Amino acid sequence: MAFDWLNKFHKEMEQADDYAEKTLAAYKLGMRSKGSIAGVRVELVPGACEICSQVDETAVFHPDNAPRLPLENCQNDKQCRCVYRPVMTYEEE
Repeated sequence: MAFDWLNKFHKEMEQADDYAEKTLAAYKLGMRSKGSIAGVRVELVPGACEICSQVDETAVFHPDNAPRLPLENCQNDKQCRCVYRPVMTYEEE
């Protein structure tokens, strides 16, 4: 997978309070600059909590409409390992 290095990195860090805002803002900026980003999806980790498991991993969101991570009532709170991943324009074709 193209994001293996990123997956390893995220497993070792606690999500900052502004994780969702900063990450989604970066993806939104990439979209506005006519880059290759078409949207974002939420990538769940194996063994995700019941709340996170309800997220549709195939759904593509505009950064303004993406669920905010960690999700409200996530049983792992800041230790939640679910993350945003960009959806590239070539993936949509």
